[in-house]
Amino acid sequence: MALKLVHISDIHLDPAPILGHDPEENFARCLADILRDHGDADRIVITGDLTHRGRAESYARLAAMLEDSGLAGDRAPRLLIGNHDDRETFVSVFPQTPRDGDGYIQWTEETPAGVFVYMDTAEAGTHAGHYCARRRAWLDAQLSAAARDGRAAYLFLHHNPGVIHVANADRIGIVQQPELLALLLAHRDTVRHLFFGHCHYTLSGSLRGIPFSAPRSTCHVCWPDFSGIADRMGHGALAPNYNVCFVDDEGVVVHSIDFLDAGKVRWLED
Repeated sequence: MALKLVHISDIHLDPAPILGHDPEENFARCLADILRDHGDADRIVITGDLTHRGRAESYARLAAMLEDSGLAGDRAPRLLIGNHDDRETFVSVFPQTPRDGDGYIQWTEETPAGVFVYMDTAEAGTHAGHYCARRRAWLDAQLSAAARDGRAAYLFLHHNPGVIHVANADRIGIVQQPELLALLLAHRDTVRHLFFGHCHYTLSGSLRGIPFSAPRSTCHVCWPDFSGIADRMGHGALAPNYNVCFVDDEGVVVHSIDFLDAGKVRWLED
């Protein structure tokens, strides 16, 4: 039986509107949609940019919204940080979140589908992603252990780990892409899928033979721009979403759920 995973990213909680969108209202509607239609999800993961400015009050608001949702235990969302987050402020509100020996917010979890690896690609003072030598050593150890145990691994991170051919996203992807991709290539038989966010539009493809997927933001969705102009970003009244993924030995199937459009659906039934 496939493990059902809900993948959310870039919720950007903040009391003020962002580019004309209400991040808290949108996330509330996202949670309501998940609770209504996907209450049977085995795991829920939010891959970073939990807040827009890394403020304690926004993390407290997130904690309150999650508590009110009733999502707990295995269904409690796994929270990763992104470039709009502040690591220490996040930990002050969510002290139960695991950290590695160097203090990065990354850990592994055994699931029926395999090992879920939650990664910390944030670096203070920059929107670009970083996965330094210490973090890569940690990841190498986790993937080596999974390989020894004959377990598949699924990686979750905020930043795009490779080039996606959109200039304004590629300049703030992971800086150490060659080193990280070389590590992933070495573990290609173990790593089955990469789940990330950061770019705010739907993405899918593969890197070094490893499939990946990314949802849009639940707040301000972007439009992919192939002009090569790094300072240009498209946005507007575009549908936010989250992904529903089914993970098993046969592969990974990813569905995009445009949750604000749920009220437009009409059902035909015999």
